[in-house]
Amino acid sequence: IHGFEFFGGIPSEILYDRMKNVFIRQLAGAIEWNKDFYSFCLHYGFKPLVAPAYSPWVKGKVERPIDYIREDFWRGYSFTDLSGANADLLAWASGREQRIHGTTHEKVCDRFERERPFLGALPAGRFDTSARHFRKVKKDCTIAFRCNDYVVPHRTVGKTLILRVKNGIMRVFDDTEELVVYQIPQGKGNLIQDERFYKELRKDLTQMQRKYPRQFRVKGRAKKTLGIIGKYQDTVIVPQIRSIREYEALAEG
Repeated sequence: IHGFEFFGGIPSEILYDRMKNVFIRQLAGAIEWNKDFYSFCLHYGFKPLVAPAYSPWVKGKVERPIDYIREDFWRGYSFTDLSGANADLLAWASGREQRIHGTTHEKVCDRFERERPFLGALPAGRFDTSARHFRKVKKDCTIAFRCNDYVVPHRTVGKTLILRVKNGIMRVFDDTEELVVYQIPQGKGNLIQDERFYKELRKDLTQMQRKYPRQFRVKGRAKKTLGIIGKYQDTVIVPQIRSIREYEALAEG
């Protein structure tokens, strides 16, 4: 992603080695790609190619710069932090743009300017590189992840949700709908909640009637409640008060 943005475009094809996070297998001439990797290819609109097995000469031009960078920059170099090393490496690479390339016999910068128009356009947004997990919502409206429970909307009970996790942040999706964003806590055994989900549950009378059927049952001439009964009780049912003489008269009759 950083490479595409640095060069300002995307090549039509990219050649890869047979690493498992790219290439799974080949059956009857059809290639099975890693699903996340292939989604990445579709997002940026390039065609992936895989090098033949045991054919290192196919990708020699890809691996050769690794030796060049190692010998000309990294050997003897020391740094204190990653940002400083990135700045030094970028300055070194920028200085190499003026050199005459051994294969093309042209300046690297001049050759690239001729090739730049052939690059495809960048998409509107970056590809989501966060890790993806799937969790089924339990009856208590929670999902479990790394020994902690997270509250999600009650309407998702029984569904399988998608978790996108990166840099200590967990985003929860129902298909393409983002339900909530949680900060993953330190330790285990925590219950992480969002108050708005409880408010949604209080407003769902149908759900509360299913959960607390006895409290919602109307006996005799009891007044009908206007609130929620049960764990999220707002009002109570007030029965009609009768005089004891009425019961005595009925008993005598």
